[in-house]
Amino acid sequence: MTSPQAHLLSPGTDTGPCAVFVHGIEDTWRTWTRLSRCLGPQWRTVALDLPWRAGNDYRWRWSGGPGDWVGAGLEALGGRPFLLVGHSFGANAVLARLAAGEPRATAAVLAAPFFRPAEHRVTWETFDLSRETFQRQISDGMRLRLRRTAPPDVFEVMIARTCERIGPVGFLAVFEQYVASGHLPLSHVDIPAAILIGEADPGMFRPHMEALARRLPRATVAAGDDFDHFCHVNHAPEVARLIEELAAAGAGLRPTD
Repeated sequence: MTSPQAHLLSPGTDTGPCAVFVHGIEDTWRTWTRLSRCLGPQWRTVALDLPWRAGNDYRWRWSGGPGDWVGAGLEALGGRPFLLVGHSFGANAVLARLAAGEPRATAAVLAAPFFRPAEHRVTWETFDLSRETFQRQISDGMRLRLRRTAPPDVFEVMIARTCERIGPVGFLAVFEQYVASGHLPLSHVDIPAAILIGEADPGMFRPHMEALARRLPRATVAAGDDFDHFCHVNHAPEVARLIEELAAAGAGLRPTD
């Protein structure tokens, strides 16, 4: 396993807090640029470039799970404590890493994660709905990254080609993570955690998010009426304020002497 590259978005100050960002599937580390800018200048912010970035071939799956890849990226950051921030697939990768044990993480922000309570039965309907949600999120993410409107026929061709490249292997990476999420050992993840959800996110199911919060000893659900699946981009100032509040409530976010 090759360690994912870490990109420094903001150097922060020597005594300031540190945040490490984990992007979602078919996204890039640059997705965190705006959120980083919305945090105060004292923040050191680092974005990991994970192998599930946009355009990947999904061969990374045979070398380790998402949590393993996050762990490999964190190893290069030294012993400084940090707040972990993940989006969607990246949020679940953060969750897997925390379940495995990450002593340097002193708080976590999970933006638009997905969670299946262990008692929630997996059916073919579950599979089909998950695939529809996945394709919609891939489409919305591509539209967001384009930053301009493509002609509908051109955009549809782009989406079709992207979904063909991703294929079953890419979708199953997400679906298997969703299915396994309710079985993660989370009772020992004793750090402040915020689960960010949005009423404008069609893939969000609030009862499952509240179930996730109950599994984490110190988690809260933060809901925004206007938040969509990409709230970390489209509502970066509000998300930055939530991160600042979580940092203020937590301890150990600053470097130790």
